Amino acid sequence: MISNKSIYSNLSLFLVACLILACYSCSSDSNGKQGESTSKNIPDDFTVRILLRGNTDGLNVALAQSAISSEILINNVHCSLLETNPKGFDLRPYLAIKKPEIEILYDDHIALSYEIREEAVWDNGTPITAEDYAFTVKAIKNPKTNAAAQRSYLEFIEEVEIDPHNPKKFKVISNKQYLLAEEVSGSISILPAYFYDAQGLMSDFAISELNDPTNSERLNADPRIIDFAADFNSNYNHIPKNIVGAGPYQVTEIATNQHVKLERKKEWWGDKVDMDYIAAYPEKLHFKIIEDDNTAILSLKEQELDLMTSIPAEKFLELQKNERALKNFNLYTPNSFSYRYIGMNMNNPKLNNVKVRKAISHLVDKKYVVEQLCSNLATPVNGPVSPLKKYYNKAIATTEFNIDKAKQLLAEAGWKDSDGDNILDKRIKGQKLSLKLNFLYPQGKQFYKGMAQVLKDEAARVGIEINLAASEWSVMQDDLKERHFDLTCLGWGQSPALDDFKQIWHTESNTYDGSNYTGFGNLDTDQMIEKIRRTMNEEERNEMYLKFQEVIAEEQPYIFLVAPKLCTAISKRFKNAEASALRPGYLVRLFQLADQEQPVN
Repeated sequence: MISNKSIYSNLSLFLVACLILACYSCSSDSNGKQGESTSKNIPDDFTVRILLRGNTDGLNVALAQSAISSEILINNVHCSLLETNPKGFDLRPYLAIKKPEIEILYDDHIALSYEIREEAVWDNGTPITAEDYAFTVKAIKNPKTNAAAQRSYLEFIEEVEIDPHNPKKFKVISNKQYLLAEEVSGSISILPAYFYDAQGLMSDFAISELNDPTNSERLNADPRIIDFAADFNSNYNHIPKNIVGAGPYQVTEIATNQHVKLERKKEWWGDKVDMDYIAAYPEKLHFKIIEDDNTAILSLKEQELDLMTSIPAEKFLELQKNERALKNFNLYTPNSFSYRYIGMNMNNPKLNNVKVRKAISHLVDKKYVVEQLCSNLATPVNGPVSPLKKYYNKAIATTEFNIDKAKQLLAEAGWKDSDGDNILDKRIKGQKLSLKLNFLYPQGKQFYKGMAQVLKDEAARVGIEINLAASEWSVMQDDLKERHFDLTCLGWGQSPALDDFKQIWHTESNTYDGSNYTGFGNLDTDQMIEKIRRTMNEEERNEMYLKFQEVIAEEQPYIFLVAPKLCTAISKRFKNAEASALRPGYLVRLFQLADQEQPVN
């Protein structure tokens, strides 16, 4: 039975992590007045229709890396011990009764004690227990599962000790003092062991056993490891009935290039918990896949969408001036913890010289990017830390737009036009190479398209030929994993939590399933990352954060562009529906229906 918390009978959406495939958003808040609508496009039931900018990379929450997948899964299909408050950014208990008690043990080990709510049960009525938590950790740590990005964040978990007298109580044992131990241990989306490992293939493995590198050869050859991973990697991504979580929604339909649909569970454990944020009101969540921005904006204006985030700047400004849009939508511009960048593949011999990378950085006019591509609704950034954080390195100067400096650096790196074709060339390992680069970016995204074209034009002035390659997202993901690119323009989403640079900047993440696409790093930078991860003293850690940003600036694997405003439109059909800086920018499960006025056609 659904409680009144879901208002189901009265009325007939966190990386991570992780990658944001979204364009720049920008503009000002609306006055929040009740809106008018075109009635023919308004659902009769409580359905929230949300823009999704591409297909998922699968809906197995332990394997998915894209922000698109996370937007569907986190807080909707799955939940965790703790969640981040979208307003104050503090951690609050969700599956757990309270935040963990933290105990210092031996040799810098720590224990985080959790207890899962008594009400928390799976869809089949069995309790959610510490065994499910331990299984989820094991599934990610299985060396054969496609969870390399997630594994790097869980390295600190040495074991899960379950209370022999209470299966809902347990301790997460950390093998070191880790700056994100509470956030990470509390944010794991717990999976039901009975469903994902019906044969118990992972049950006999200890987490410490999976951690030990001396066991690597044996584990990789173990048929239980192999069989579990083969099943886990392939059978829980695209079949709705195989996507099972503890959240209030169930995936009911997946249609490539069209939509992903979720429905509210008729019986969900959260209905028995008397806490206002452990609730889910919408009956259905309809994620509509529209990759082209122009098409998405048209759908929004026609009220075929209720929610759109990361709206491109020029489109958002148009919405501000559109009378019907203002009547039907609230417009928001919270700051975001994300940044946009141009990444350079340092594995390419043409780009492994830092002078070449710095030369290309001098071809980017950030003033133009902010004013023209973002309509003054974004902030320039100079590194991998959000300007909203106090350890953002303000001392790093913005690279100036300087064509002459770019030419000088290219000449110093040995590039010249030896054959008069207006393209620089150089002999590398006995082979003459022309400075021709491909620029990979997601199709249908105005910002990325504009940024790519601007760089192409400026590069031609210094003798670099850039070939633009717009790609559908699923294809682009494969190209990134295979490192089939020279330049790419994308974005990373961050959270309010402290930064752990391992996923993007550590050499261990320079793998097919890792996110170090540029090939940055060496032993020294790896050691810096590891030291940051285990330094609990805030002052010392902040000094290391500042130094690491300096190293990134010196090596120039990225051209850091801007931190955008998270320009968002939310239908006035809803109340308790505000935009947030916390990705994905909204908490749809808490949306409620507002009173409707007479529609306007």
